[in-house]
Amino acid sequence: MTFYGKLTGALCAAAVIGTAAAGVLSESAAVLARAESLADECACYVIGEYNGKVALFREGEEQPAAVYSTPITQINPADAELILKGIRIRGMTEAARLLEDLDVE
Repeated sequence: MTFYGKLTGALCAAAVIGTAAAGVLSESAAVLARAESLADECACYVIGEYNGKVALFREGEEQPAAVYSTPITQINPADAELILKGIRIRGMTEAARLLEDLDVE
């Protein structure tokens, strides 16, 4: 085989390996993104009160992850009482659903 034949073969092999490596990296990124999403859905949160407003806390943390503009006084009194005690929920999907049900903005 000539030098150019060997060079062409090596370049083709490198291209195939590079394409395969890119595919593996792409799949790894997708798996990592899915793992992060699952971890977020397994995380526990607490909907509570912070400075008179409805807030979302990561379980065990004193500083809120999010504070909403809705004052606790605008929430139904029965729901406000639960919020003042802290409503424990699992995952951001459930948090979003509950905040929507409570008309929190």
